[in-house]
Amino acid sequence: MGVAARAHRERRPGKTGCAGRRRGSGRDGHQPALYHTRPGAPTTQYHPGVNDAPTTLGLFGFGAFGRLASEHLVHLADVLVHDPNADAGAVRALGATPARLPEAAACDAVLLAVPVQTLGEVLGAISPHVREGALVADVCSVKTEPIRLMLETLPAHAQVLGTHPLFGPQTASEQGTIVGQTVALCPARMDPAWLARVRELLGSLGLEIVETDPDEHDRQMAWVQVLTHLVGHAAGEMDLPELPLATVAYTRLMQLRRNVSGDTEELFAAIQTHNPHAAAMRQRFFEAMKGVIERADRLG
Repeated sequence: MGVAARAHRERRPGKTGCAGRRRGSGRDGHQPALYHTRPGAPTTQYHPGVNDAPTTLGLFGFGAFGRLASEHLVHLADVLVHDPNADAGAVRALGATPARLPEAAACDAVLLAVPVQTLGEVLGAISPHVREGALVADVCSVKTEPIRLMLETLPAHAQVLGTHPLFGPQTASEQGTIVGQTVALCPARMDPAWLARVRELLGSLGLEIVETDPDEHDRQMAWVQVLTHLVGHAAGEMDLPELPLATVAYTRLMQLRRNVSGDTEELFAAIQTHNPHAAAMRQRFFEAMKGVIERADRLG
């Protein structure tokens, strides 16, 4: 398990991507601000992408997380977005470029911000267009199934990386930054140099990196996501009221309800049905709740 944290580099003027666009300018044409990895960390400035960052990044999926990713990644590479349902104006407003599937799939790096339920279909579509040695990464909430699909579907020359950003648009909005948030990496078929480039790029955004294997990731997510989302969605079903006499514990329960209130059914299904350890966790939670209720009834 490793943690990487490095400061953001300003881009060297004049570097262009494959489409001839100037790299490094944000949506307003200015250089991005300096990112800090954590409070008190060194703030060395350097030029990302000159030696080690991808020039072009193909982003598949422009949903809530795809938009968040695009907002930050446009400062590090030319982002080409492919999503048939995305509004082209919204894509351009974030500094990215709408693109056809072959063009986005042929970038230096490809990020798949699509639900695990459609990942296999997307992989099949992009596979013929993935360039030699390019990186392909997913952002699904589970890792065993997506990594298996990528290894089975993508050409052998592709670099394969499972990622799981342990935050989303709501967290970023509430905190006003993604600095200090954690992203899990599960290298599946990665050249060490490519993996180092990824660590540096993510570190430049101020993200904490934890490397693990797919099964260990999914075992931990059974606690971190399966359990907490069950509680949060149950709290939502109960329609918890805002109360003037709320305790700290109740306020935290309300926050948990809010944290999951914006989840799509696809995300809920991915967490609860595509994690191989989810069913056992749900049963364990059910048995624990049953025991607590029985104890309360006996005491009454």
